[in-house]
Amino acid sequence: MATAIALLAVAACSDSSTKGGDHSTAAAITISGGANQTGTPGAPLAQPIAARVTNSQGNPVAGKAVSFAVTRGGGTVASSSVTTDNDGIAQTTWTLGAGSVRQQVKATAGSVSSLATATVDTTRSLFLLPLRDTVSVNDTIWVTVVSGTSGLNGEVRGAVQESIVNSIPTAARLVTLYYMQGEFFDYTGNSGTLNLITSGPTNTFARDTYLRIGYVATSAGKDVNFSHAVSGFIGARTFTDLRSNVSVVGATVHIR
Repeated sequence: MATAIALLAVAACSDSSTKGGDHSTAAAITISGGANQTGTPGAPLAQPIAARVTNSQGNPVAGKAVSFAVTRGGGTVASSSVTTDNDGIAQTTWTLGAGSVRQQVKATAGSVSSLATATVDTTRSLFLLPLRDTVSVNDTIWVTVVSGTSGLNGEVRGAVQESIVNSIPTAARLVTLYYMQGEFFDYTGNSGTLNLITSGPTNTFARDTYLRIGYVATSAGKDVNFSHAVSGFIGARTFTDLRSNVSVVGATVHIR
């Protein structure tokens, strides 16, 4: 009778949810906190980015190294490698960059990874917004210049001196500029760098689109970064104060 009971006990253990395998192996990683925040380039997000590592039974894996790497937007993380705690969680602070409105950080543990996303606050930004983040060769890359400056106590309209730099001009060739509104516009430059004087932004609308730029994609397998810089606001008294109150954000487009 004792032998039968012992055999049953062994059988029960062999059928448990923790049988077999290396329970310290990461089978999955998920973003457990801090995703989908809105922030300002150059400033840490309000909440840290947290990733939870689990094994094949869904249980937390403690003591596992998790790497954090910015994959879009040009921001930074406080720690590129963090060890999970007893709950299988590793976390770090994420500071957004000025590379794009939509930004990403990848958390990786062993062979598994997961993406966390965040967005630049576009209510106080001059930013570039691509029509599509991914295009094919011979497609037109449409990049729109948008301002979000309402409520910043300025004149109704002022002009802005700005430049847009294409990181790979041989992969995205400038073909057209389409000015959408306003009374003053001039530019110099080429596929690599455009220097612009435009009559935006206004301080009237929450989101004001004033210029659209078209590039033809010519090379596959490239990530083209369009950086956006502002050298001055002119033509209205109080717009000279805007540079310290708005973010200037670029864009990234992948040519597949």
